[in-house]
Amino acid sequence: MHVVVIGAGIVGASIADQLAARGARVTVFDRAGPGAGASGMSFGWINAAASESDTYFRFRLAAVARFRALCDTLDLSDAVTWNGCIWWEDEGDAFDVHLDAMARWGYDVSLIGPDEFTRLEPNVANPPERAIWCPSEGAAEPDKVARALLRRAAANGARLILGREVTGLLRTGDQVTGVQTDLGPMSADLVVVAAGIRSGALTGLPMNNRPGLILRTAPVAPVISRIVMSSDIHFRQASDGRLYLGEIFSGGIATETLDFASDLIDELMDRLRRRLPDVADLHLEQAALGTRPVPADGFPAIGPVPGHDGLYLATMHSGVTLGPLVGELVARDVLEQDSDPLLAPYRPNRLF
Repeated sequence: MHVVVIGAGIVGASIADQLAARGARVTVFDRAGPGAGASGMSFGWINAAASESDTYFRFRLAAVARFRALCDTLDLSDAVTWNGCIWWEDEGDAFDVHLDAMARWGYDVSLIGPDEFTRLEPNVANPPERAIWCPSEGAAEPDKVARALLRRAAANGARLILGREVTGLLRTGDQVTGVQTDLGPMSADLVVVAAGIRSGALTGLPMNNRPGLILRTAPVAPVISRIVMSSDIHFRQASDGRLYLGEIFSGGIATETLDFASDLIDELMDRLRRRLPDVADLHLEQAALGTRPVPADGFPAIGPVPGHDGLYLATMHSGVTLGPLVGELVARDVLEQDSDPLLAPYRPNRLF
């Protein structure tokens, strides 16, 4: 089977890796490069805590376990850490609701106060009266993970075509028979769309894409070990010393205008300096104003596109957490007709 995968972010790379490992002939197209889209502009939090339902929690929990298993088989030491997360994004009743939900799900969490917080992160100022400590969570550099997956896929025969855009789909009636690119047509037995925010344009999937802002500082000496999800800012430190920070997920940013983003960049850097007052040289190195791919109802869309034989869709927010598991489930789904029950609530036909 020849499978064309559109998109070389962490989701597309994982799908290509798993398809190639199972013997498929795989061609990956990306108009930029591995992890150059949403993957390269992600905060990189690996977690199951941000779940809106019991079903989605189980899916995300399985995904965290699959990500850990991936780290056992692929050297991701420069791309993934498992140091846990301290969370108090919401306060008051919302905090209690979040804690109760994680307790009901059996998630590995504990409630900590200021003393325990300071023991875990002594350089973070103004510890909260209470926070949720999630020791099993991690962080990834998604573009590095994508490149590692694609290297392994290439070793199994996959081809990666960069800098060329898939402009449309080839069809014979209702059957998708390949892709049209800016280099010309390419036939395929199956086309998998893992193109992030472009997935809607290629498949007709209703999307509710959302802007997101991620900042990166110049490297500094080690100052924090955990992911810190405070009530006004998210931040973590990568292995190279750079701090990654962004606006809180429950708020988000309301616009993609550059004037607004510029003000928010300054505000986020000020918030970071207040959280880390003893770090002298916190300088902005890069600001990425990107777009998060989100299907219309907020949940992943993974599976055959109704009315289009030979077309398969894999698009989602939380692609970092879900990517490695989705790669395995999609490969089993399309090559072995092994449909994992975890996918059942997330088939695209619910949105068409």
